[in-house]
Amino acid sequence: MVDPGSLTTAIDNATKVAGNSLFTTVIDKITGFKISQWAAEGEVRKQLIRDEYEKAKANGIMGVQYIEQLRNTTNLIDTATKSAKYIEEGKNNEIEMDNDFFWNTIEHSKSISNDEMQELVAKIIAGEYNQPGTYSMSTLQTIKMLGKTELELFEVICGFIIHKSKLPHNLFSRPDNDNIKPLLYQLNVDYGRFQLLQSLGLFLPNAMSKTIDNSEKNNFVTPYFDQILRFEPTHDTNFAITLPDYYSLSETGKQILKHINPVPYPDYYDWLRTDYKITNYKLQE
Repeated sequence: MVDPGSLTTAIDNATKVAGNSLFTTVIDKITGFKISQWAAEGEVRKQLIRDEYEKAKANGIMGVQYIEQLRNTTNLIDTATKSAKYIEEGKNNEIEMDNDFFWNTIEHSKSISNDEMQELVAKIIAGEYNQPGTYSMSTLQTIKMLGKTELELFEVICGFIIHKSKLPHNLFSRPDNDNIKPLLYQLNVDYGRFQLLQSLGLFLPNAMSKTIDNSEKNNFVTPYFDQILRFEPTHDTNFAITLPDYYSLSETGKQILKHINPVPYPDYYDWLRTDYKITNYKLQE
């Protein structure tokens, strides 16, 4: 529920980081006052906000608009406060007005009340502030469609990623996947839920394959978090490495993956060791 206390609490928290360049160059201008001065003017401003809120509740449509503005300002300040800890120290960056991604993401932050989503958007705002041009507009469009449930699902499924961006096709496609079914059931993961992430643009829509030349006859490494699967050739003449079909993260998915915290699954690692096979190669023991 939005009330004056939610805004004043947000500003109280923001005063601790109000000297950060994100506030001095952006947030103070949007809110119309210097949050760094809140400590000195706080009680007067708090009472003013409470008075305006009470008037708004009795003022029909104009009051609804005020309360909506209060909610938007609270969300913006909460997100900016989270973002401040990711701004590079000493950064003094006047964001260009034609940086559509940055300003549209700032605008979108006004509609986000969920703490997890605020944290994600805060990291992205900071990333773009630190290095303008880091993100694409397609990333913003995906963020606008993401809710807490979809973000949590993405984090869970990213726990199955190998090679930093690939999800094995046969994780879902094999009907006899008895070795991995209990884990998928436990995590509430299936192909239908994975397709939801594809529809959001986090994974590319179609399965892919890849062949890598290996004329040097080297062993091949498949990384899974901090663990490694090493494959050695078993064929005398054909050393090409044909990766099993996989679904790839989109560029947007790769960008968002940097800001979440998936965890590895020991049972899945065991499944990889027995079920992830490369033609003409075998897993080293």
